[in-house]
Formats: sequence, C-alpha cells, structure tokens
Amino acid sequence: MTSVLHRMESKKTAPSADLVEPDQQIEAELEETDAPVQQLSTGPLVALWCVIAVVIFGLVLYVIEPLFQERDQGMLLDSYRTSIDKAANQATGLQGVEVPTVAPAFGSPVSVLEIGSLGLQTVVVEGVDSATTRVGPGHVPGTAAPGQPGNSVIVGRRTMFGGTFGDLSSMRIGDEIIVTTTQGQTLYQVTDVGGSELTPDANPITAPVVAAPTTTTTSTTTTTVPAVEGAAPTETVPPAAEVPVDAAVAEATGESTTTTVAPVESSLNGGKLPLNSLYGTSTDDRLTLVTSASAFPWNSAEAEVVVAVMIGKPFAPTPQNGRMADQTGNTGDTTAWPIVLLSVIFLAATIAGTVLLYRRSSPRVAYLLTVPPLVVFAILAAESFSRLLPAWA
Repeated sequence: MTSVLHRMESKKTAPSADLVEPDQQIEAELEETDAPVQQLSTGPLVALWCVIAVVIFGLVLYVIEPLFQERDQGMLLDSYRTSIDKAANQATGLQGVEVPTVAPAFGSPVSVLEIGSLGLQTVVVEGVDSATTRVGPGHVPGTAAPGQPGNSVIVGRRTMFGGTFGDLSSMRIGDEIIVTTTQGQTLYQVTDVGGSELTPDANPITAPVVAAPTTTTTSTTTTTVPAVEGAAPTETVPPAAEVPVDAAVAEATGESTTTTVAPVESSLNGGKLPLNSLYGTSTDDRLTLVTSASAFPWNSAEAEVVVAVMIGKPFAPTPQNGRMADQTGNTGDTTAWPIVLLSVIFLAATIAGTVLLYRRSSPRVAYLLTVPPLVVFAILAAESFSRLLPAWA
C-alpha cells in the first residue's frame, strides 16, 4: 500500500515533458523576432532607387510642373488684363495711349493668344529660352510683335510644362486665331499647317510664301416691277458670282462676306526649311506658331508649324528686341551644366547613403530617413536637367 502511494506522489511531482517554462517560451519568441529579415542585394537595391528617381523626374516634368505653369499663367493673365484696361482707358483720354519707347523685358507678357479650334487661351511672354517657355509660349525676339506688321513668331512647348502647343498639328486651314495686346485685337486666319526640318542655313532670310486669305461677297438683288394681271409682283435676280471685295465696303452695304484661302503649294511639306527663313521677314503680316514635331524631349530639328495671315490692318510697330543665338526656341540652356552635375552628384550621394543605411539598419528606419532627401534632390535634378532640353519640348 505504501509503495502504491509513493508511486502516485511521484507522478504528481514529476514535471511533464510537454510543459514549457514561461521564461523559455519568451526567449523562443525573442529569437524568432530577432531572426534576420531577407534583404535585397546591393545591385537590385541601387537599381530600385534609380528607377524611383526616374519616376520622380517624370512626375515633376509632366504632372507637378504643369500645375505651377497654370498658376503662373493665371497671374500673368490678371496682370496683363490690367495693362489692357489701362490702355483702353488711355484711348478715351485726351493724351491718348502711351506708346512704349523700349523693347519688352524678357519674361514679361506681350499678348493673349486665343485659338478657338483648340479651346486654347494663353498669355505669350517675351523670349523663347528654356526657362521662359516654362511659363507659357514665348515671342521670338527679333520678329514682329503680335498684331504688328511683319512676321510674328511664337514658340510653345509640345509636352512638358503643360504642353501648351501639344495639339498644334490638329489645326486646319481656315481656323481663326485672335491676338489681344494693349493696342487692341487682331484676327489671323490659318493658311498653312505642316512639319519641316529646321536647318542652320544662313539663307534665305525671308519667310516662305503662303496663301493669302481672299474676302468675297455674295449679293442678292431684288427688283420690284408694276403688278400686272397674270404676272408675279416681284422678280428675283439670281445671286451674283463671288468677286473679291473689301470687307469694310461689304459690311457698309449690308452684303454677306466670306473669307477663303486660295490654294497654294504648302511650304511646310515635311522638307527642310532654314530657321532664318521661318523667322525671317515677310511681305505680308502673319503669325507663325512653332513647336516640336516629336514627343521625345531632346528633338531640336523637327518642327510643327502653323502660319496664319492677318485679316485687316496691323497696329503701329513698337520697339522690339533683336535676334539672339540662344533665343530660337529649339535649343536648351548650355550654361545649366554645372547646376545639373551638382544636383546629380547630390542625388547619387543620397542613393548611396540610402543603400548603406539600408544595410546597417532596419528597412523601415532607412526609408524614413532617406526618402525625403531623395525626393528633394530628385526634384532639383529634374528642374535643372529640364533647362538643358530644347525650349519647345
């Protein structure tokens, strides 16, 4: 009996093999928590951050910058409307409108461009370097001012910074363009649309010939004769043939007018065209719109061009800036190289620091500490790099 009781007590006091001490369980959980997390090797990690930097480049140039461009355009429009209202008030005064005596400053607004077929209204600024066209289309220095005699050339971007002239190729002959300046409004009609490869040839220096709009009128004459038995009270003469007339005369006589464009061989048929010719002097008063013909931002030769001839009389010419080698619209800012190299070095250093920190600490800590500077330096690199690209990109 005693032996049986002794065996029963031994079973009760003997530790079970399936039970684990609490301290041992905590230690096991800590060992599982401290287990090393699988990390990317250095090569794929560097490639990943480079891809992220490129994505940031694209977001800055094609998503974020258009928002700033739209803001700048709104501010320019408000400012230029004030100048237009001031000129309108001066026109009704005794002293008349104040005539500018100096050329417009680079970056200042010179006109408001409206293209109904594209649903476009934008402020045109003076100058066509890569920094100026970020704000909006630029007027090429050395060409006639919008609304004034001669060939007025405006260059705008195709895709980057809002891509104001991105739909320029969809314009058609006969489309109308309205230009508003402090002198008043001017109507242009498109007479030629197409692409050309721009060349650096010095000659010719005159603009290519384009078709000229022709105003015609159609009149209907009604003659009343005495009523006789069995005869109609009036007799209508069929419409006369369309003949060229002056628009003002037609309007004074109450006749309907139609503006058409006579057929002529296009000078923008995809061939080569000297830049000096495109920006050269013209015998007519025209507006030339230019942008890149390629979606690739580094294109500097293929151009999409729209030529529109003025309907009516031009305003008196005012002082303009002269032609400059860096103000052609199809070149970038070569002086930006030092800034670009410096920003790229900082970006590369940031990526290297990110990889190093990723190796020596947890991924979460590495991301929190390195993502903000990486984004900042990527934005700075994108901003500076865009200055190297052609101003019409």
